[in-house]
Amino acid sequence: MRVWEVAAPDAEDKLEWLLWCDAEVVACAQARECALHYSTRWVIEESHTAIKTGLGAERWPLASAARLCAAVAIMRVVALRLRELRERLRRHPEAEAAQAGFRPLELEIVRQKSGRTLRTVREVALAIGRLGGHRNRTRDGLPGWQTLWHGMNTLHALVEGVLSAPRLHSFG
Repeated sequence: MRVWEVAAPDAEDKLEWLLWCDAEVVACAQARECALHYSTRWVIEESHTAIKTGLGAERWPLASAARLCAAVAIMRVVALRLRELRERLRRHPEAEAAQAGFRPLELEIVRQKSGRTLRTVREVALAIGRLGGHRNRTRDGLPGWQTLWHGMNTLHALVEGVLSAPRLHSFG
């Protein structure tokens, strides 16, 4: 079956697929159902890439399948946040920073750490990349999975520090 994108966000970047499936398709509704199932494949592939490349799942020294499954389940949540940030950056880079998918405290910490106002989703994503070691030079492109993962880890540690600070006793 042939499937194509009628109203692509970018007319130059329309998708067109030739899909082969083992399901019997005799009606338009069945063809549509097969195409809709296949259209979720990209999301699944991106999720696997985030877990394998960004989070390094294949390098985890876990002794059993049960431990690996538990770790992957936890990392799926992190991978989802990373994928969501990349998708927001791809689709709406100039949207307000508040649309980047971060809680207000996280956003404020990223702003303070970067020393910048961070007005857009793109600026927030680049600031997360900087936390992960991205240099943000013109030729560097956007931060990748591993850099975003390191940036999110750093942000998480900073948030934990801010939340723990009021419980600290003065030293001296």
